[in-house]
Amino acid sequence: MTAIFAAFGVGVSAAIIAAGGGFSGGPGPDIFNPPSSADIWVVGANIQDGMALDYSLTAKDEASSLDSAHVSMTFDKADNDWDVQFNVVNGTAQPVEKTVTMSKELTREGQLDESFKPYFEPIQSSIFAVRDMEYGESPKYLVVGAPWNTIFVSASSVTVRVTSEEAVQTQAGTFDSFVLSYQLAEKTSKIWVVRDMPLPVKAEVYDAAGKLQYQYELTRAAGV
Repeated sequence: MTAIFAAFGVGVSAAIIAAGGGFSGGPGPDIFNPPSSADIWVVGANIQDGMALDYSLTAKDEASSLDSAHVSMTFDKADNDWDVQFNVVNGTAQPVEKTVTMSKELTREGQLDESFKPYFEPIQSSIFAVRDMEYGESPKYLVVGAPWNTIFVSASSVTVRVTSEEAVQTQAGTFDSFVLSYQLAEKTSKIWVVRDMPLPVKAEVYDAAGKLQYQYELTRAAGV
């Protein structure tokens, strides 16, 4: 989809963002000085052969959950896809290892081993959740004020936006990040995205009832 917008120029998608509430009006891009293709963030971009990303993760899925888990992902090139070796330790349980073929956009390719579903599905609905965000099918801009997603709750909707830039501390180090945030009930959910990283480096997300849905933090990044 990003390629489609690139063919028409970023002005098309900038107009969509402006219609949804515009940019921040701060020192960065605005509707009169629209962002360029350099401001677009694409999930899975910047992955290198042999890259390893480790996360601490607590996530609740409809069928299963991970609690204080350690998730390691190592990416190996497989033609146009990635063979991603997952190593998951859930609490004090023994490590679970499985290789899953994923596309460049980090969608799963082929069948998934049934025994790995209770581990993989919470990872998909947390660390990979940003992959499924869309706002009018426009690109994801790393610009304060840019909308990334719409969440529908009962008869109302909430827009997920880039609300600020900040240096975020993780166990893997400190990163200059763009913060996605939105509020449901009394809780504000936040996701920290870094320009040159293929996935967010940190998140704390709540559901409409104010209960923790998932939280994760990058603990190690190798081959970045």
